Amino acid sequence: MRTKHFLLLLFAVIGTSLLFILFGPAGQQNDSIKNIVSQTHEQLRNLQNNLRDANEQHPEMDPKYLAQLGFTHSLYNGTRYNFSIVTYTQSGEVASTILYAQNIATKLPTEQLLIYDLGLSESDLHTLQAFCNSSRCSVITYDLSSLPSYVTDENMHAFRPIIIHDALARARTVLFTENSVRLRNSGKELTDIRVKTENTSGVMGWTTQQAVTSRTHPKMFDYFDTDSDNFQFLPMVSLDFVFFVSTPTVNDKIMLPWVRCMLTPECLHPIGAQSAGCKYNKKPQYRYSGCHGYDTSAFNIILGLTFGFDEAKYSTHEESASALYYVESLEQATKILENRRKNISDTSEHPFTEE
Repeated sequence: MRTKHFLLLLFAVIGTSLLFILFGPAGQQNDSIKNIVSQTHEQLRNLQNNLRDANEQHPEMDPKYLAQLGFTHSLYNGTRYNFSIVTYTQSGEVASTILYAQNIATKLPTEQLLIYDLGLSESDLHTLQAFCNSSRCSVITYDLSSLPSYVTDENMHAFRPIIIHDALARARTVLFTENSVRLRNSGKELTDIRVKTENTSGVMGWTTQQAVTSRTHPKMFDYFDTDSDNFQFLPMVSLDFVFFVSTPTVNDKIMLPWVRCMLTPECLHPIGAQSAGCKYNKKPQYRYSGCHGYDTSAFNIILGLTFGFDEAKYSTHEESASALYYVESLEQATKILENRRKNISDTSEHPFTEE
């Protein structure tokens, strides 16, 4: 991308020089030609230096955050599990998180559940802890206040790779999901996918129907020094439900650059990026839809670069996701929990079968 800009500037300089030669005063043309050649060479050297400086001054996060987040040395010294389910909860989401904890306890009763508290009120935290009070369920109050303020933004979700990285210090393999996810069953398919992930790439998610380019602001590709054309036919992987394994590849080539991007505003939120206003009816469909995926977009660029643009190495098709889980809105969860408190049975509570 920067080379393209350099060539455009080069042609502009040459074109301006030729026009000056052709239309300048006839008596001064010989001297002018010499001066123009000299000046052109000087301008080209300046352009090359500017291009080199731009590469060397690549926007980067403050390195202090790497140590703070445990990339230079582990911050966790407790028991490390083989496998954990991981989610997070924010202010106003306690109803959905309670039902999530109950769903996991029912479907995967022998597995460890980690719930990251990212800003619950004291009363909501106590309420959640009452439902997460076994040795298999832990609520981790995670302080994001020392990081840039935008990290807590609910649209950008810059905190997701940060808590996934922390979870990978607590468990060798994690299944990260949103708290709106509800498992349909504890079937063998979930275990099979986990084992496959552990034995292959170390990361496994589910694709969507959108191309990476349709949900990624073009300037984010510039940050990763890659051409958006490479991603036009690469399907976007959702972050609703993803397996991660703590391997050198995942830690160094996926988690580290992902967190670096999240803590670099020029990467996470390019000028002009927004999360609303998606227009998927553009032709061709891989064109930028007008809305940016922030952490999800960065995640997909990194996956493409790491695995040679072969989505089969890190994802499976979205059709199989419906056999594993469904998504329950916060409004539905709030209604269900309130009805349970009132001992009201409502057959419309769960619009999807769990069988």
